[in-house]
This record gives sequence, structure tokens and C-alpha cells, in this order.
Amino acid sequence: MVLVEYSSDSDSEDRPPPKRLRREPKNDSSSLIPAPAPARSPAPAASALPPLPAAFHDLYASTVRTATSDDPTLHQGRTRKIPHVAGHWPSHLYVEWHPSAAVHALLAGLISTLQSHNPPHNPPITSFLTSDLGAPQPLHISLSRPVSLTTADKDIFLARALAGMAGCGLAPFELSCRGVEWHRTEESGRSFLVLRIASSAAEPSSASANSAANPNPELTTLLKRCNALVSDYGQPQLYQWAVQEGGGSDGNEAIGNAFHVSIAWSFAKPTEELERLTDQVFGDPEVKDSISQFARIPVDGVKAKIGNLVTHMALPQPGRRTGSDGSNNLLGL
Repeated sequence: MVLVEYSSDSDSEDRPPPKRLRREPKNDSSSLIPAPAPARSPAPAASALPPLPAAFHDLYASTVRTATSDDPTLHQGRTRKIPHVAGHWPSHLYVEWHPSAAVHALLAGLISTLQSHNPPHNPPITSFLTSDLGAPQPLHISLSRPVSLTTADKDIFLARALAGMAGCGLAPFELSCRGVEWHRTEESGRSFLVLRIASSAAEPSSASANSAANPNPELTTLLKRCNALVSDYGQPQLYQWAVQEGGGSDGNEAIGNAFHVSIAWSFAKPTEELERLTDQVFGDPEVKDSISQFARIPVDGVKAKIGNLVTHMALPQPGRRTGSDGSNNLLGL
């Protein structure tokens, strides 16, 4: 028989009483705002891995195709704006953004809070930040509508796009995020939760002459080149409505205010209930300051996705000559 030794009453009396936990008062006004993630101690330098090269992400920019025809049930009910046609290549021009781990965690936490408080009778809200397997996904700023290129045109199109970006006269620049709102597109039947963006040249501390009217002068320059290119192939231009309806002779102000980064989507229309809930989550002053301060988007080039092939078209680097094929190097070769 195993003997079990019990502590005596005197032993328990000698021990200090357990500390009582103090309950913090619950603040209902901030119940929708996720608590900031605790600070993590930096990992030892010996275990730090070097970052992957930027071109690595271009190799795995597309998911594996699981059907030979368009099937909305495989894509959360989404349908293609341009139906797939054999011999035609779906294409897109855009700026790619890989949020830092801290910014990704901030935005993911806010979207998760919005999803958890979305009423059951509303369509679900789907995040663009992570894949179905939970891996972080890049975000993008569109510089073209979805376009379709023939096999005979796609190589010439890419060569012209490379030359156009190399000769745009823009050095790499930076963007900041200025607010969150819902944007509805009737052609897709979806609503998008977007981050409105602006160039650092449009910040109050900047002395740029263009900042007063156009918050995104650099993106506007890139867009005009992209629009001119796609129109030569009979494709619709992006933000053409801004030229027709926007203020100013060329619509630059309206175009500059149209650029955005989509971070989530839903089939729900942006009702007052949804907008109020979104404002409760994203409208907190601390949240807005964090997004404005830390969500910075460096732009060093434009991506051209033609079919499953992604090509990075670098902006000219200061002090470097540009080759005839759009390459950037010290000798212009």
C-alpha cells in the first residue's frame, strides 16, 4: 500500500494567503476595439532567417486551378468579370503590397472583430489578408481593370508596359493609408472594405505643389500610362468616370481620390448598420493613428500579371540609366 503524506493544518496557516484578483470595470464603449497585441521579445539574432527575395512571391502568385471551367462555388460565389476564353490571357496591372507582420496583425485583428460582430442575417465578411490555409496574402492597388489579351498580343503588351514604366520619370515613392470605408461595385455584386491611400507628397509636412488637389500624383502618372496602353488593345480604362465627372479639366483630383487597397469583401450592401459597425471598429482614434502611422506602402515598381506569369516592372532608380528594354542598371544595358 502506498502511503500518501498530507500537509498539516499548521503548514497551510504558515503559507501566505493567495492574492485576490482585482476585476477591471468593463467599458462597453470600447468593447469592439481589439486589445493591442502584447509586445514580443526580439528573437535571437542567430535564429533570424534572411527575408525572401521579392521575386519569390511572383512565382506563387496564383492558386492551382481545380476546374476547366468557371465555377463560382470554388471561389465563395464570386464570378469572373471577363469569362475565361481559350487562347485569351486574363491580365492585370497593379502595385503589390506585403504588409509588415505588425500591420498584418493589426488589420487582421480589426477585421476579425468586425466579422465577429456582423449580425447573423448579414452575408459574411471575407478577409483578403489571409489565404484559406491562414497564410498572409499580398494586397494590391489596381492600375488597370481586368483585361484579356490574345496569345499574339501578350508578349508585345508586356514589352510596352516595361518600357512605359522605365520611362515614366518617377523614382520609388511611398504611400500612407488615410481611412477605411466600404465601396460597392455593381458589376461584381460585391462590397469591398478599402483603405484609402495618399502619397507621402500629399502629407501636411510636404511642400509639394500637387498635394492640395491630387493626393496621389505618382499613382495618377502611372495610371495614365497604363490606361493608354490597355486602350491600344481595345480594353476599358480604369477610373474613366473620374475624367468625365471629376473636378478639374483632366479629373486628376477625382482620380487621385479613387486609389485604394481592398482588405475584405462581402456580398452585403454597405447599409447604415454595416457602416456604423465598421466605424465602431476602425474609427477609434488610436486605431486610426496606428493605421496612418504604421501602414506604409513602399512603391518601387508595378506588377504585370498575364495569365499565371507575374513580371515586376521596376521604377527608375535615381542615378541609373534606363536600357531600351526597360532594364535599370548603371550602364543602361
